[in-house]
Amino acid sequence: MKKFLSLARSIAWPIHREELRKVISMLLLLSFLCIPYSILRNIKDTIILTAKASGAEVIPFIKVWGILPGVIFGTWLFARLRSRFGREKVFYIIVTSLVAYFLLFAFFIFPHSDSLNLTNLNAFLTKTLPSGFKGLIAMICNWTFSTFYIISELWSVLILTVLFWGFANDITPLSQAKRCYGMFNIGSNFAPILGGMIAIFFGTHLISGSASSEIWHQTLIKLTLLISFFSLLAMAVFYWINRKVVPFEPNATDPNDSIIKNSKKKRLSIRDCIKYIASSKYLICLAMIVLGFNIAINFTDVLWKEQLKNHFSDPNALLVHMNRVSIGIGCFATIAGLLFSFIVRKFGWTFVAILTPIAMIATGFVFFAFFFCGNMLESIAQFLFGLTPLAMTVYAGSVQNCLSKAGKYSVFDASKELAFLAVDPESRLKGKAAIDGLGSGIGKSGSSIIYQVMLLSMGTIPLCAPYIATILFIVFIGWIYSIRRVAKEFNEKSKLLPEETSSYASTTT
Repeated sequence: MKKFLSLARSIAWPIHREELRKVISMLLLLSFLCIPYSILRNIKDTIILTAKASGAEVIPFIKVWGILPGVIFGTWLFARLRSRFGREKVFYIIVTSLVAYFLLFAFFIFPHSDSLNLTNLNAFLTKTLPSGFKGLIAMICNWTFSTFYIISELWSVLILTVLFWGFANDITPLSQAKRCYGMFNIGSNFAPILGGMIAIFFGTHLISGSASSEIWHQTLIKLTLLISFFSLLAMAVFYWINRKVVPFEPNATDPNDSIIKNSKKKRLSIRDCIKYIASSKYLICLAMIVLGFNIAINFTDVLWKEQLKNHFSDPNALLVHMNRVSIGIGCFATIAGLLFSFIVRKFGWTFVAILTPIAMIATGFVFFAFFFCGNMLESIAQFLFGLTPLAMTVYAGSVQNCLSKAGKYSVFDASKELAFLAVDPESRLKGKAAIDGLGSGIGKSGSSIIYQVMLLSMGTIPLCAPYIATILFIVFIGWIYSIRRVAKEFNEKSKLLPEETSSYASTTT
């Protein structure tokens, strides 16, 4: 019994006693940073979908012409700040700046959005240009909402990816990271649950008003104050870590140290990484897996949000639904993350890797069935679920969103990292640099550009849907084929690794 408890503890909580202070504080920090983003993610979608003369067709345009330049500018700004200030000051500057903008938006920009947005230009361009330009027109003319959408995404890029994980890498040695990083992710998986529940409570119990617009504005203000509160908690925890944890970490480093500044090590070239991937069928298949996920999630996301806009006319009701989806994502991700080790050892790497595409295919089949054949299936929907075909597409899309994003945060990323264990260190370094970075960027930007071309030529998202379904069918085939190719070579490559790694890898095939 004692051995069993020791084994269970090593799997569920592989943290040494002397690491508790650091792990718990970092887990809290990530939670306090993820909760605001889970709230922002739902607010930005609600604002864009329910804005005047706007809808889901604006999202592909914002991702290419708004978020991509915004991320480039944000990264440049971070580099400039980091060259002048220490990481602690940069953290406070960026978090405070973003929170200040959100407060400005809630208290000033949003209530005056009718006068700030280019309403007259919108009317002129809508009459002048074809209907396919509706998304581009909405992005430009509703510039206050587009800006909010872009800056909300910067929270994920700058604060979560660059600041938090950069800080974690600076103070955590590799041997410790293998045990601790999974525990950090508990905070990111649990944050959507807590954030969604709090947002629903604030949006339904602490709001009063008669008009829908008045209630929505109160909801926005209270959620923004909630974001500010958790941001203050995050800065307080960060302050504490830098004084009570970092000084006692012998392996803690700062990339701005003179030793690193004067390093003459050759920088990794993206062009060299791409050439290296092209020479390996194994890495090509891994790249196709990452590319397939990002294309599929972007295509399905826009179609689902178009149905959300058609189903929910009240922004408060839409926000409540989006928060429930966030809770579902957090629940599924937490459960899958806890069970991942057991599932991969019991059923193998292929089973785990194929779970995400199979879940998306199954829920996508229901979604497209009611999307294309709603009239024929209306009686079935009413008899079995008491819902209209439109409501069925909304809830099928919501389940797909939960499973796909939860899969991304748990089994998809983890199975991808396991696949990298089967290659040598050079392939792992060069492969990850291009596959993780370019695979995500090309998948999202490429699918958004395809959306734009179809919208400009066909006019509306429903007219694009048959072509989107065809592309998704091809993407899923390529995705599953790549998984099978990787699985076939994974066992062979793992045998060539050192004994310790090989024995671990062999349990996952």
